[in-house]
Amino acid sequence: MNYPFLQGNKAEIEQMTAVLRDLSKCETGKRLIDEAIEHQTTICFDGAMRAYGSYDEVKNVLRLNPSSSKDRLVATAAHELRHAEQFQKGILLDALLDTPKSYLQNQAVIEADASTTATLACYELAMKGNAKPLETLREKDPHIVNPFQNAAVQGGLENGEAQRAAFKGWFTDYSTRDCYDSLYLKMYEQRLRNASYAEQDKSLLREVPVEQTVAAVCSMSDGKPYLSEKETKEFFSDPDRSTVSYSSFEKTYMYLFRRFRLDYSLEAEGNMKKFGLTMRPSSSYMPRSVVPEPLPLPTSVEARQAAAAEKIAAARASSVAARNKKLILNRER
Repeated sequence: MNYPFLQGNKAEIEQMTAVLRDLSKCETGKRLIDEAIEHQTTICFDGAMRAYGSYDEVKNVLRLNPSSSKDRLVATAAHELRHAEQFQKGILLDALLDTPKSYLQNQAVIEADASTTATLACYELAMKGNAKPLETLREKDPHIVNPFQNAAVQGGLENGEAQRAAFKGWFTDYSTRDCYDSLYLKMYEQRLRNASYAEQDKSLLREVPVEQTVAAVCSMSDGKPYLSEKETKEFFSDPDRSTVSYSSFEKTYMYLFRRFRLDYSLEAEGNMKKFGLTMRPSSSYMPRSVVPEPLPLPTSVEARQAAAAEKIAAARASSVAARNKKLILNRER
């Protein structure tokens, strides 16, 4: 595996190369890596980061947390490489310019799609005999992995049913959504500090239809969408998709209040409804989503061959060890 845009010392580059080599063994992983090479995406380690990984669309830099296990790094690389691919499609996402509802919904779309793609890549690796990245991903995101796997083993990969199940599963985890609501506030404040007067005059006005973002990024390897426009409208018409977390609601309201000089006589909830947003309770009080048990993975030819190869290698290693031990004992005599 030769990825020409790795940055780091020799040991780091070797570690990242091993991760990309594993990821490239599945169709989705190879395609994501090829796309990143075409667009000259830099990949590096960042030991100071708290997250598993990140992608900077301005600098076109993908960062990975070196403290993660190799299997976690494989899943994270797939997730972040999908982000790199998404932003090459020209999606519109700006915390300063976009309305809060528009930004929050479109941010959720790209995160749900990246998680879906990472799950697909890990599932493909599992079908080739390496289930460790998928199981690592399942530990953190069973609400995404299990619905995907259950649809996939029943033939839902070709028609996008597995991808749809994973995408929708992302929205059932309110703790994750709360985190991204908080991230929105940080992004807005960061943009506001560095904004020109012209940008400030346009702040919080731009509407980017969520259907537009879904159409741009939520596609399968053959380019076909896994969510139709009708399905997208139905899904995002649910009131839950237009909520702000309990912890972020007041601050989001403050931005709007100052920007548009909202009516003092109305309560925050009333004013926020004008912008299409309502408050959801703290994630601590939200009902936990029911996560289905995963159906067994199909035993593919590749998986059987890989398992057989592992047994043969183990047997050979054991035979060599026994032979060496015997030689040593003979010499000692």
